[in-house]
Amino acid sequence: RQVDFKVKAVVSTQSTGNTLRSNLAQHEKKETGSLVTRNLGPIVREEDFVTASEYLVTVCVVVPKQGYKEWEGSYWKLADFVVPETSVKILEEADQAIYTVTMFKKTLEAFKNNAREKKFIVRDFQYSKEKINQQKTEVHNLQKAKIKAYVPLIRWLKGNFSESFVNWIHVKALRLFTESVLRYGLPATFMTAVLEPHKKSEKKLREKLHVLYSNLDKSAAEGPEMGDIPGVFMAGDYYPYVYYDINTAFIEGAREF
Repeated sequence: RQVDFKVKAVVSTQSTGNTLRSNLAQHEKKETGSLVTRNLGPIVREEDFVTASEYLVTVCVVVPKQGYKEWEGSYWKLADFVVPETSVKILEEADQAIYTVTMFKKTLEAFKNNAREKKFIVRDFQYSKEKINQQKTEVHNLQKAKIKAYVPLIRWLKGNFSESFVNWIHVKALRLFTESVLRYGLPATFMTAVLEPHKKSEKKLREKLHVLYSNLDKSAAEGPEMGDIPGVFMAGDYYPYVYYDINTAFIEGAREF
């Protein structure tokens, strides 16, 4: 029961950690996507906006690169009551840029519609220092919560990996012994070895082993189908010698979360 409780606790921790990672990934996606969808909070500054006015509003507009000249030469003509000489390029990327422009609030909808016809995209964004700080705090708290959630999991894995790996190898050895007895019979006068070839030399090693041990099983030398060999536990390729793969890619590919 104690082991079962620990396993359930680890699974619960992993599930929580995965949820936190997913939430963080969504925030990161908003920070790195196209200017059409990216979170503008980290990009803009308070001085780029008119914030203390009952009648004026500053909006952010995504302009494609081929439309820079048209925008800069005619943005104040897209609707009435757009304030001339208020457009500022905030950020430029490879194929688009963010501009700000100030206008009267009552003309905003007309401006959006006319801008859309010119392929200028008005972002639904209103500057709020409190909201931007809230988003930063939320991301910071998610990062801290993720680390906190994974610490017990990493600690548990470090404490139990060695025993689990030993047990796994023990099962491999049992399967190897059983398959060898079934294949070659008793007494068990066979040798067991662990080979770790370089990736580029695996084919050459197979050829050498085939030359050395093809006499042990003539059917393997002819390349029979697995269905023709009764009592064989192995799955996949069949060789005249008993072979089991030990895949350690999960160790080589391990990285910090």
